[in-house]
Amino acid sequence: MERFEVGVGPAEGNGRVVTVRGELDLAAADQLWETIEPLLAPDALVVLDGTEMTFLDSSGLRVLLQAHKRAQADGALFRVVAPQQAVQRVLDLAGAAGHLAMRDDLAAALAG
Repeated sequence: MERFEVGVGPAEGNGRVVTVRGELDLAAADQLWETIEPLLAPDALVVLDGTEMTFLDSSGLRVLLQAHKRAQADGALFRVVAPQQAVQRVLDLAGAAGHLAMRDDLAAALAG
C-alpha cells in the first residue's frame, strides 16, 4: 500500500492548495476531510492538487463530492487539479467529473 500524505499551502488571496500524494481510500478519507473542511470559508478558494494521487476509492470520492457541496453552500470555490489517469477514470465512471470543478493544472485552478 502506498503511503497517503496531505499538505496545505497558501495561494493568492484567501486561497489554499491541498496537495494529496498516494492513495485516497477509506483509511485516508477522514484525514483529508479534516484538512479540507475548515478551509471552506466564504469567499475562499480551495484547490485539491491531485497530480500525485495514485488511487481513489468510493470513500475518497465521497470526500471530494462533500467538499464540493460544502463549498457551494458556504460561498467558497473547490477545484480539483489533473489527477492521474487511473484516478480520472474513477471520476469519469462515477459521473463525478461533471460535478467537480476540474482543471488541467494548478495555474488554471488558481486563476479567477
